[in-house]
Amino acid sequence: MLKLRRVEGETLALRQAAEIWAGQGWEAEIAYPPRHGRWLEVADEDGRWQGWLEPRAWLESMAPDLAVLASGAGAERQAGRLIAASPAPLHWPMPDLPRGRLRAGAERDGGELPQRPLLRVATPQGPVWLARVEAPRPAAMPARRFDWLSAPLAFGLGHSHISQALLRSVRGGDVLLVQQTASLVACHGRTVGRYQRSDEGIIMEWQMEEAAERDEPALADIEQLPVRLEFVLQQSRVTLAELRQLCQGRLLPLQAGAERQVEVRANGALLGRGELVQLDGQLGVEVTQWRDGPDDVE
Repeated sequence: MLKLRRVEGETLALRQAAEIWAGQGWEAEIAYPPRHGRWLEVADEDGRWQGWLEPRAWLESMAPDLAVLASGAGAERQAGRLIAASPAPLHWPMPDLPRGRLRAGAERDGGELPQRPLLRVATPQGPVWLARVEAPRPAAMPARRFDWLSAPLAFGLGHSHISQALLRSVRGGDVLLVQQTASLVACHGRTVGRYQRSDEGIIMEWQMEEAAERDEPALADIEQLPVRLEFVLQQSRVTLAELRQLCQGRLLPLQAGAERQVEVRANGALLGRGELVQLDGQLGVEVTQWRDGPDDVE
């Protein structure tokens, strides 16, 4: 059995928050909480975060005159009541944690705090040790950050449906007719547009894919299962930036000899290649290479 490292969602959220906030210039780090002092459990009313703060440090920041008069446990109890009554007892430096009312819980000694890494955040009211927090959303990256990624484009000519028996009879020199012509551009099997070909190259037009479901009659046996033949004029790998330019009318060069190297695919598998021809006014592909055995077509 594989021994997988276990990751808890709360721990992951703490580490993500620490990384994001520290990267934004705030004082936030993952560390073990102190074993000394008195700490008050606090949480926001919406349940977005929960942690502990030092009541005396909070009192000295928010009510310094009262902190001078109060001492020991009295100061800590007074801080708890004031925190529960205040509309905004904590002033978070980061905007991801909005100000609002808090729920004050029990006081604990430092030795009673969870002895595991927590998220320490510096606030004007003293440090807050967070045991749970919703990870903030990272800053949005530029829309064209991944323009360098390549996208495989397949410029289709159309398709035909033939029987398995007819497929087994195909030989070199035969002409396979393209029954349903469609100049579609596909990327990873999804139609992304149409194209027009000319002597100069290919002009592509972006459009949304239109899909329609049709009821098909039930098949008596597997032998009647139709084979989908696809004819691909060429496949091009472009960057996303180049794809955007193609959709805006940029000319894509037609590969040399593309009309003589049309791919013939059956249910997606490459079975052969051929030359694009016209047969009695109908578009077809004359087979020049065919996969009769287990070897791949070059």
